[in-house]
Amino acid sequence: MAENKSNDSIGKTLLVVLVLCLVCSIVVAGSAVGLKSRQQEQRALDKQRNILAVAGLMKQGMSADEVADIFKAHISPRLVDLASGELLDKDPGKFNQAQALKDPQQSLQLEASQDPAGIKRRSNIAEIYLVRDEKQQIQEVVLPIYGNGLWSVMYAFVALETDGRTVKGITYYDHGETPGLGGEIENPNWRQQFVR
Repeated sequence: MAENKSNDSIGKTLLVVLVLCLVCSIVVAGSAVGLKSRQQEQRALDKQRNILAVAGLMKQGMSADEVADIFKAHISPRLVDLASGELLDKDPGKFNQAQALKDPQQSLQLEASQDPAGIKRRSNIAEIYLVRDEKQQIQEVVLPIYGNGLWSVMYAFVALETDGRTVKGITYYDHGETPGLGGEIENPNWRQQFVR
């Protein structure tokens, strides 16, 4: 009579578990690496959409190509020295504000009296966006802003008229606030109260 060998041994079970874990980790790691450039493209597109929205140039249902074309035609990203207010002749595409905030050489520790947003540090340089009309005349300036909310740091763009004092619009693009009261920052009626 033939011997009946069991497939339920501990060694075989561990081998199946290890092979399954290895295959799954390769699939997950490959997906993360393979999709990284696509994620970066989507982040850049989302940023462009938010800048166009706060500048009043975004229309419902615009394709990614339309967003890129309008952004290129009307928006000029620039870097500004926050101490002097001077525009810099550096490539804004190479500036990373998150890294600048971590570097004491590229950022400034804020005193409590200078820090109503509770951010503790600000970079010495900031990226701004000049909004131009068809004649390439500056119509607005879009500034990135951020500060502490109740549960998270909130990031937004605010559009100012050329006088530098009149708010034309504000849009929040990243926050971790709760959907209840915290979610009101996405309500157009609530945002409108900051616009003159």
